[in-house]
Amino acid sequence: MCAFFFFTASSFALEYNYLSTSSIPIQVSITEEISANMPIYEGQKVYFKVLQTVYDGNKPILIRGEIISGRIDTIVTSGNNGYPTEIYIDNFEIPGISQSQIIGTYKKRSLNKRLWIYPIERALTLLRPSGSLINFIRDAQAKIKTSDIITIQYYPDWEKNDIYTMQDDDIYL
Repeated sequence: MCAFFFFTASSFALEYNYLSTSSIPIQVSITEEISANMPIYEGQKVYFKVLQTVYDGNKPILIRGEIISGRIDTIVTSGNNGYPTEIYIDNFEIPGISQSQIIGTYKKRSLNKRLWIYPIERALTLLRPSGSLINFIRDAQAKIKTSDIITIQYYPDWEKNDIYTMQDDDIYL
């Protein structure tokens, strides 16, 4: 006996109201420069300064110079052979704005040296011991500077739905 299941789009509906695509950009910059070769860890709180006053209609949401926080979400360390280092920042905490109303994962990636290392590695493969020396070339470290502008999108029409907000004493896995 065969059973067929039909699902409607509403059975998979999320809590968000994605019908509205109007967003308000929030531009921030980090307060202290961070780099992948510094002692940073995933889940570490980092702070950002708001670059311009942000308005929702005539009402100011964030004032220029106000400090907000985010967390280092992922650190991808570079291996040998010139693979790039990456730092991801997410979980921005903005006063008066729900986590469910913002999209703003920021990724900083270092230079990818694989484009020029790979051909050299293949060419040196004929000379067995010298080809493996290329393996020790490391990539530059990803660095987020205070001059980098990070844009977070705020969707005021989306429903506020903070089921869980991470606290400082929570373990970040």
